[in-house]
Amino acid sequence: MDKLARNSMFVFALSMVTNVLTYAYQIAMGNLMTPSDYGTVNTMLSLSTVISVPSGMITALAVNLSARYQAKGERAALAAFVRKLICFAAFFAFVVMVAGGVFSGLAAHVLQVDNNGYILGVVAISAIGCITTALSGVLQGMQRFFAYSSVNIVSTLLRLVLGILFVLAGWKIAGALGAMMLAAVGASAFGMFALRDILGISAEKSIKLEYTVVRNYFLKSFFFQLFLLMMANGDVLLIKAFADNPADAGIYSSGSVIGKIALYLSNSVVVVLFPLVAEHSSKGGDTIPLLKKSLLLGGCTVFACSLGIVTIGKPMVDLLFGERYQQATGLLLPIAVYVVPVALLTILINYLMPLGRVRFFAVTMTIAYLIIFVVIAQWCSEVSQMLYVMGTVLFVTFFINTVYTLKNS
Repeated sequence: MDKLARNSMFVFALSMVTNVLTYAYQIAMGNLMTPSDYGTVNTMLSLSTVISVPSGMITALAVNLSARYQAKGERAALAAFVRKLICFAAFFAFVVMVAGGVFSGLAAHVLQVDNNGYILGVVAISAIGCITTALSGVLQGMQRFFAYSSVNIVSTLLRLVLGILFVLAGWKIAGALGAMMLAAVGASAFGMFALRDILGISAEKSIKLEYTVVRNYFLKSFFFQLFLLMMANGDVLLIKAFADNPADAGIYSSGSVIGKIALYLSNSVVVVLFPLVAEHSSKGGDTIPLLKKSLLLGGCTVFACSLGIVTIGKPMVDLLFGERYQQATGLLLPIAVYVVPVALLTILINYLMPLGRVRFFAVTMTIAYLIIFVVIAQWCSEVSQMLYVMGTVLFVTFFINTVYTLKNS
C-alpha cells in the first residue's frame, strides 16, 4: 500500500470520530431548535467559514512551507517559520474583526438575519479560527495526521457538549454561537500543545520571509480558498438568501447532514494529498500520479456513498430529525448531484494549490459561480432547482479543469 492510500485510510479513520461528533451536533441542534432557528445556526456556520478566507490562505501557506522545511530536515527554520506564521495569523484575525464589524449590518440584511449580534459573534469565531487553522496547517504539512485530526476532534467535541448545554439553558442561537467560540479557543490551545516541541526549539536559525513571495502566494491561494469555501458553504448561503420560506434553510440543513456524508468521507484523501504534492514538487518529482490516484480513490468513495444515501437516506432523516423535517427526504438526490462535483473539485484544488497553478482555474470557477448566481436569482424558486443548477455547472467546470491540468502538466 503506497503512502497516499495508507495515510488517507489513517486520516479517514480519525475523521470518522469528527464526523460522528459533527452529525451528533447537527442532530442535537435540529431537535432542540425550531427549523427556522436551526437554519439560522447553519447559516452562521457557513458564514463563519466563508469569512475565514484569510484563514484558508494562512493554512495553505502553513502546509506548503512546513512540508518543504520538514522534507529538508530544517527543524530550526521550521520553528522560526511557525512563530512568524502565528504573528501573521494574529494580524489577519485583527483584519477579520475590523472588516466584520464594518460589514455586519449588510450581511445581516442579505441573509435575512434579524439580530446583528449573531453576525458579530460569527466574526469573532472566524478571527479565532485564523490562529487555529495556522496551527492545523503546520501539523498537516509535517504529516502529523494524528495531531491534525485531534485538533478537529477537540473543536467538534467542545462545540457539541457546550452547544447542547447552552441551548438547553435557553440561550438558543446565541448559545450555539457561544459554544462555537469556546470550541475555537480550545482547538487553538490544543494546536499549541501539539506543536510544543517545535515552538520549544530555540531561535538558533532565523528566517527572513520574502514578503513579496508571501504576498504572491496569498493572492494565488486566495482564489482556491474562496472557491473551496463557496462550494462547502455557499449552498446554505444561497438558499438562505433566495428561499421564500425562512425554514427552508433548516429543512435543507437536515437533508445535507445526511447527504454530505459522502463529501466528508472523501476529504480524507484531500488532507493527505496537499502535503504530498508539496513534498514531491520540492524534490522535483512527478505529481500527476498523485492526482490520478486521489481522483480515483475520492471519486469512487463519494459516488458510492452518495448512491447509498439516496437509496436509504429517507429513514435516516425520519429517524434522526423527525416529522418536522420530512420535506428534506425529497432533497437527497439533488444534494447528491451537488456533492459529487464538489468532492472532485476539492481534490483538484488541493492538487493545484501547492503548485500555484491558479489562473485558468480561477477564471473558470469565477464564470461558473456567476452563472450559478444569475440562474438561481432569476429562475430558481425551489431548493432542489438551486442544487441541480449548482451541481451541473460545477461538474462541467471540474471536467474542463481536469482536462486542462492533464494536458498542461
